[in-house]
Amino acid sequence: MKGDIAVVGSINLDVIVKTPSYPNYGETVFCNEIDFRPGGKGANQAVTISKMQQNPLMIGAVGKDSSGKQVLENLKRKGIDASYILSVNNVTGSFIAMIDKFGENTMVGTKGANEAITESYIDSVFSQIEASILLIQMETSKESILASVKAAKERGIYVVLDPAPADGIFHEVFPYVDLILPNQQETKKITSVEVTDKKSAEKAADKLHLLGISNAMVKMGSEGVLVSVNGVKTFIDSINVKAVDTVGAGDCFAGVVASQLLYTKDLVKVARLATIAAGIKVSRPGGHDSLPTLKEVKTYKVKE
Repeated sequence: MKGDIAVVGSINLDVIVKTPSYPNYGETVFCNEIDFRPGGKGANQAVTISKMQQNPLMIGAVGKDSSGKQVLENLKRKGIDASYILSVNNVTGSFIAMIDKFGENTMVGTKGANEAITESYIDSVFSQIEASILLIQMETSKESILASVKAAKERGIYVVLDPAPADGIFHEVFPYVDLILPNQQETKKITSVEVTDKKSAEKAADKLHLLGISNAMVKMGSEGVLVSVNGVKTFIDSINVKAVDTVGAGDCFAGVVASQLLYTKDLVKVARLATIAAGIKVSRPGGHDSLPTLKEVKTYKVKE
């Protein structure tokens, strides 16, 4: 099967908790709202790519449970082909995300079925598909991640790594990566550099290049993004919005990056569009339905 972008990644049914503030250890508090939301980094990125009017090939796994059926139905409604999504005897992955009054989120979760993707399955899928770009994160099994990047390299597929979540990072993957998209927490986990400003972001980018990764976009949240292409650095400001829900913003950024790489290799231009898309996403509550369309991103007027 031919697709523009292969997305190997997690597919979850997440629990979103909106709270005025995080509870203290051992404390019980009332929250404002609890919502069950189809998610997972891979699924979020695939839906973003679809909204960018590209054809993603979603490669992942769900459980044979009600959650698995729900997330599969959601993906199909969003125009995602489910041909390469396994159904396994495990629970569907799920994360609990707590969102405070500032729109920031803290998460805990289980990979569930996402852990069941094997090297042999990845090898089988890559022998059947054609793609120009692989977009991958670190929320599935280690063997599936390594098998995917190796298969992509063998076939000349451009590899974009969103090294999230930080808890899943392992260094063996880096030699196969063409472009990496870490946030501040992930950057610190990889480079030991705490990114707080442009100077520290530049230092972190240099360390990423030493790992053999030619291109990096170091995401600094509301402070913007540092793009480093073979050591040539450009800083891009974030757009000015009120954050109400940051869940999925990084996935939105990654999906737009992958989709725009089909049109241009100008990573600064690509990062600008991805920054706009992520800004629009955090300004809206909700999951897949709050992801912006290509038209919204292209026509957005950046406020000075």
